Amino acid sequence: MLSKRLQRVADTVRKSNVIADIGTDHAYIPIYLVKKGIAERAVAADISAGSCKKAQLNINNNHLSDLISVRCGNGLEVIDKNENIDTIIIGGMGGLMAISVLESNREAVSNAKQLVLQPQRDIDKVRRYIHSIGFRIVNENMLIDGDKFYNIIDAEKGTEEYSEIEYLFGKCLIDSKSMILKEYAEIELNKLLTVLKNMKDNGKDNEQAYDRLNKLKCSYLEVIKCL
Repeated sequence: MLSKRLQRVADTVRKSNVIADIGTDHAYIPIYLVKKGIAERAVAADISAGSCKKAQLNINNNHLSDLISVRCGNGLEVIDKNENIDTIIIGGMGGLMAISVLESNREAVSNAKQLVLQPQRDIDKVRRYIHSIGFRIVNENMLIDGDKFYNIIDAEKGTEEYSEIEYLFGKCLIDSKSMILKEYAEIELNKLLTVLKNMKDNGKDNEQAYDRLNKLKCSYLEVIKCL
């Protein structure tokens, strides 16, 4: 059974011939997608040898070794040049790491029809990167699993531009007036106000950092008004 986060990632994947799950760990998502007929075949990739062993064991236990290929290696480098992947899934890692994975094989990314990304942080940078490589964000969801907030981005080929506030918080989430985004923004704003107060009380040792955080505070206030 998938966790709430992994289930939402899996639900974002469109019906595909081949999917690649990068950073697959236990291969739960490829197994689910193949068993449900959402993907005909899958690549389960991880840089960790231990994770690859766990993935292969789970795949064998589900009798799917002829349909799911386990590959141990760095990012999308495990994808061959003559191999077309319909959907690339990258979840559970930092945004800068996710970008690095996409950069590791730009040809595979260019050939893909869909990117499903669940970055843990630096999400604004991921949104900017998606646009820079000729993809557009067709949907973005936000959920709470346990006590953590997660964003799941669904991107396909296309062009679009975001405003600064949309890059920071996600145009789809703002347009849909996401209550989860509002909750997240309010929590982060309160944290930020505490930091700013402490900095002011201590004499604002770093004026540049104070100004940057104050600008971010204004962004949180702006997005909360929109929601």
